Amino acid sequence: MKKILIVEDEAIVAMENRMNLTKSGYQVVGIISSAEDVMTKFIETTPDIILMDIKLKGNMTGIEVVKLIREKSNVPVLFLTGNSDNRTQLMMKEISNSSFLLKPVLTGDLTSTIKQLLQSNASI
Repeated sequence: MKKILIVEDEAIVAMENRMNLTKSGYQVVGIISSAEDVMTKFIETTPDIILMDIKLKGNMTGIEVVKLIREKSNVPVLFLTGNSDNRTQLMMKEISNSSFLLKPVLTGDLTSTIKQLLQSNASI
């Protein structure tokens, strides 16, 4: 069973994603809302993939958090964001081994994108 870490500051969105991913056969190893807590939970749980919101509680964005994670790991990251501006999309595209979906995210799109990221990561 693949392990997913959810990093999302909106509790309702995080809980809905956890429910849908659990039903789809994934193990959600944690839900984090604060940018500053992500690294500790990441090291503790060693997820197979991270769902990352762009706007988080704390002083960093999701993109900045992933750049810190990249210093230690190339774990796949799926950004979930309501920000569709070109600058944000360009910054997300610069992150290796990642993809993004615009909110609101349909469960089918979420699970198929996760599967694609995991499969492309397995072939590396």
